[in-house]
Amino acid sequence: MPVRRAASLVPALLLACNSIAPSVTTLGALSSSTGNGPVTMGDVHATLGFTRPGEPVGDLIGWDLGRGTTYAPEGDPLHPEWRTPVVVAAAQALADARPGHGRAPLMRFSDQIDGVGGGDGYHFYRYVEPGHAPAAGDAMATFEYFALMQDADAAPIVGLNFGSGTASEAAAYVTHLNGSDAADVNVAARHHWGQDQPYRQTQFEIGSESYAPWTTGYDAADAPYSYANPAAAHVGDPGWHNRPSSSAADYAARALEYVAAVRAVEPEARFWVPLSQASMDAWGGVEAAVQALAPLLQEPAVAGAAIHQYLLDDARPLGWDDPDDLFFALAGVEAFRPGFARARAALDAVRPGLELVVTEYHLAGAAFRGRFTRGREAVVGLGVAGMLLFYAQLGVEAACQHAALEFETLDAPDRDPLLEPWYNPFRRGPNGAAAPQASYVATRLVGEHLLERTAPLEFNKQVHQDMSVGSGKLSVPLVHAAAFVDPAGEAGTLVALHRDLERSHTLSLDLPPGWTASSAVRWAPPAADHDTHAHPIDVEPTEFAQDGGRVQVTLPPHSLVALRFTGAAR
Repeated sequence: MPVRRAASLVPALLLACNSIAPSVTTLGALSSSTGNGPVTMGDVHATLGFTRPGEPVGDLIGWDLGRGTTYAPEGDPLHPEWRTPVVVAAAQALADARPGHGRAPLMRFSDQIDGVGGGDGYHFYRYVEPGHAPAAGDAMATFEYFALMQDADAAPIVGLNFGSGTASEAAAYVTHLNGSDAADVNVAARHHWGQDQPYRQTQFEIGSESYAPWTTGYDAADAPYSYANPAAAHVGDPGWHNRPSSSAADYAARALEYVAAVRAVEPEARFWVPLSQASMDAWGGVEAAVQALAPLLQEPAVAGAAIHQYLLDDARPLGWDDPDDLFFALAGVEAFRPGFARARAALDAVRPGLELVVTEYHLAGAAFRGRFTRGREAVVGLGVAGMLLFYAQLGVEAACQHAALEFETLDAPDRDPLLEPWYNPFRRGPNGAAAPQASYVATRLVGEHLLERTAPLEFNKQVHQDMSVGSGKLSVPLVHAAAFVDPAGEAGTLVALHRDLERSHTLSLDLPPGWTASSAVRWAPPAADHDTHAHPIDVEPTEFAQDGGRVQVTLPPHSLVALRFTGAAR
């Protein structure tokens, strides 16, 4: 995965237009009724700098395999019942959701890697030991979750159990994945299940949400499986008894042991480490957390720090708590902009070049069980699209949307407490098909328009709406957009989320000389609370017009609109 940096979170994106192309009005190939008159400045107007490519675009299309996800390769000796037509169709559909820059989408395996609420975490050998007898409640073995990643044509991220594991167990796990010595018990276990070749896995995350009271390892007092508990069921980690991860400094010191142990068996290993929820209040606040983590973050093998963001959940510490607020679902990311800026600045102060990644995100999390009732509605897709555009604007290096490919108990009232219906990007369709839900449709639409680099985009005219968060008020831009360009200057794109819930607006764009719009599409549900499960909405062509160097397109209320452009070099 690329190591990249954004020069600034809020760059001054100015486009100098010293020449004007001849005034020739063209209608997009997908347009039939815009007329032949001049294209005027719209309600919202921006200039695009396709001739000046910006920062590299991160790996923003990715999936985090959450609780409930099970998968089996063909001929699986353990759990053949996990290989159903609908889950295979879902994996194949995930393979189709590819970013436009061509790199593989990410896929993260965590499965509550550390454990939750004092419970045990993921111990890989339990599921790959030769002679393992399959049992109800089994997590996926390595060869099973890698089969899902391979069928989804994804780039794997592997989580290492910090809360209820040890550094030596992490080294054994990586030996199992990458080792070549068949005499090693961990490598032999991989061979036993039919995987002779190493996985060559190099991207790891050391624990998950280690800063959070709900995570095993955070507190030694009453966590029966915590590494820090001297009375732990697995004995814990004796060298770290009574030094739980509630201390960022203790987390950092112990994580350095993980780095050393894993690098001893995989010299190319690189690591992400947990930092905070998007509320940026973990470990005493982001500045204090980064300072305490500094010895770890200065280790060259540590590539960056990970944020988790469940938009509605993480807004509560900021003073917001209304799960029915449709506008906040589309625009609430703006309340998090200062926190992400603080995180980036704090990381830069410790070591310039550190990546800021979001390894779990979604519109709502399990904290809103029973309160968030919009899981079947278009607002879920619009919300995750807004988050993706936000990450593109901020230069986030990687993002993984939380997903649960579960089709049996997802809607049951007694389902796993960490499993929510809106986590599945699909529903069961006829004949074993995986029917795309709003989150998948919107994610795929954004992803298809991600090119290799950002393009300067400056709004000269914008429409705003006030949004209250706690005791404060934000003036939120109603057109939330990002633009992208290929390095050769042959192709460009723009994706815009229109946040206005009631009115349409026209968006006009000034292009560099020689650039033309070639197509436009939109995902425009009839209402933000439209039930897309019962009545799916497809992405469809939409009209646009170009007059000389200016393009205009209409943005329906609560819609996602994307345009493609062709450059003069082509």
